[in-house]
Amino acid sequence: MDLIGLEILYQELLADAKVLQDAARTARERLTLETPSSLEGCGYQLNRFYNVLERSFENVCESFENHFEKRGDYHEKLIQRMALNLPGVRPAFLSTEDLDGLRELKGFRHIFRHAYDLTLKPDRLESLVSQAETIAAIHLQRIEWFTSEIRSNLKR
Repeated sequence: MDLIGLEILYQELLADAKVLQDAARTARERLTLETPSSLEGCGYQLNRFYNVLERSFENVCESFENHFEKRGDYHEKLIQRMALNLPGVRPAFLSTEDLDGLRELKGFRHIFRHAYDLTLKPDRLESLVSQAETIAAIHLQRIEWFTSEIRSNLKR
């Protein structure tokens, strides 16, 4: 990783963070309407939220580790990988405290994408939207800290 590669990654992560914030905000708006179609819209936004978050994680892996194989329990391994501190390569992008909320969103995304008959429950969506809002709120700070750590290591 060099400074140019880091700047590219940084800008990509910032763009993804904007989408995360929009998806969380829109999910909240849809949830407040509580009609069947608005609940479906909320589910779509939560699905969108997790997809963008996962893409961010993939970008980090590809930037520092050159690849991440998409097989088996790929989605879980990706979350675990982001919580790893890799000395000499990169710091952990996630803290272990982040993992439970991410797993809940990952599980919902899986069900939402693969269920043929799904009734969305407002109280369950409320919990997921709150998780997404929390993650979106701290994600920019996480990006700033992460890239700052990398910059300081590159300058040594």
